[in-house]
Amino acid sequence: MHNHFVINSVSYVDGKKYEQRRSQYAEFRAASDKLCREYGLSVVEQPKAKEPARYARMRKAIDQACEDASTAEDFHRALYRQGYIFGSDPNRKYATIRARDGGRAVRLYRLGEEYDLAAIDDRLRSNYLLYGPRLYELKHPSRQYTPKRYRSKDTYAGKGVLQIFFEVFFGESQMHRLYLYYCYQLGILPKKQQPRINRPELERIWKDTEKILAEHAFVRDHKFPSLQAIVDYRKSLSQQMKSLTAQRAEVVKQMRRKDAPPELADQRMALTCKITELRKEDKIAEEAIKRIQRTRESNRIDRENRMPLHPRPRRRSREQERE
Repeated sequence: MHNHFVINSVSYVDGKKYEQRRSQYAEFRAASDKLCREYGLSVVEQPKAKEPARYARMRKAIDQACEDASTAEDFHRALYRQGYIFGSDPNRKYATIRARDGGRAVRLYRLGEEYDLAAIDDRLRSNYLLYGPRLYELKHPSRQYTPKRYRSKDTYAGKGVLQIFFEVFFGESQMHRLYLYYCYQLGILPKKQQPRINRPELERIWKDTEKILAEHAFVRDHKFPSLQAIVDYRKSLSQQMKSLTAQRAEVVKQMRRKDAPPELADQRMALTCKITELRKEDKIAEEAIKRIQRTRESNRIDRENRMPLHPRPRRRSREQERE
């Protein structure tokens, strides 16, 4: 259960435009609490600010990147691997993080003191002292050849202690054997790699899927026989929106009068809702037309690629040669 505050954007007394102040949030809350107490409804005594869910995902990505990297460059690579871009331009005051598929950048100080640039540098420096500059390569080995002492030791995951013992103490250098021994004592090895989920990429794919489903339902419900039928339908939607917009403008004009009846506000709201629905439908129709055109173009290119470039001439028969 919640409530809404409806405020006129322009005062009908002096014609001044409404400007919201930060202090008005407390005034709205006090008015809401007063009404709730009068009607016996519950009141939130100590409200907590609701934090966006993407902040938690960003913290998790930064924690994982700090575990996988020991240098600033590898930290950027680890975040990019998870679907995020890290910005730390020295000419800018704040370091930021944002999703690769778009969205607004978030300053690190909004994620908490443990995620500011100084704290991240401390965590990377600690990894550097413990594991050296190639921690990222150890955890994410590439297909390219690397020297034996720098190869990833994730191949020990899932193997028995005796098998690891023979592979380590009969095939590696003394220093690296000591390193693996302490890793085993600390519980780092053997270790199974957990699958990572590129959540921003999944969200982008899901948004595209929702658009495709909406376009499919739109074409199916209206039973359009051809692409031109969708184009004609968009023209009719445009005419309806123009008509409703003109009606709403007339209603707004009447509302500016001093003796305007209060029913005009409901009429304007109803017209606005209709226009919004038509705009959404027009947007879906536009995207459906673009998708159909792209599909047709793709099919045409595919057919052209399958056709032979120079068709072989038919061989003439002996009877045709005699003639």
